[in-house]
Amino acid sequence: MPHTIRRYRIDDRWPDEVVEQYGTPPLDVSPTVVPAGRWQVAGATLEYGPVTRLHALGPGTGWEHVFSVMRALAERFGDDGVRLVVWFD
Repeated sequence: MPHTIRRYRIDDRWPDEVVEQYGTPPLDVSPTVVPAGRWQVAGATLEYGPVTRLHALGPGTGWEHVFSVMRALAERFGDDGVRLVVWFD
C-alpha cells in the first residue's frame, strides 16, 4: 500500500535523505521556488509546498498548549501583561 510523505521545508535544497531514497524531484530546482505539488515513486507519494503558519503552529504541533497557557495568563493579567519570547537554535 502506498504511503504519503510530507515534509515542511524552508531550505533551498531538497533533503539529502529524500534524494538518496527517492531520487531528485521532478522539478530539479530549489524547493523555495517550486509550486506546490506531488510525485509518486517507489510506492510512496511525496508532497511539497509552501509552509504556512498553520503548518508550523497549528493543531498537533504542540504549540496549541503554549497558546492555551498564554490565553489563561491573559485572562488573569490582561493582554498587555503576557509576552512570549522564543529562541530557536
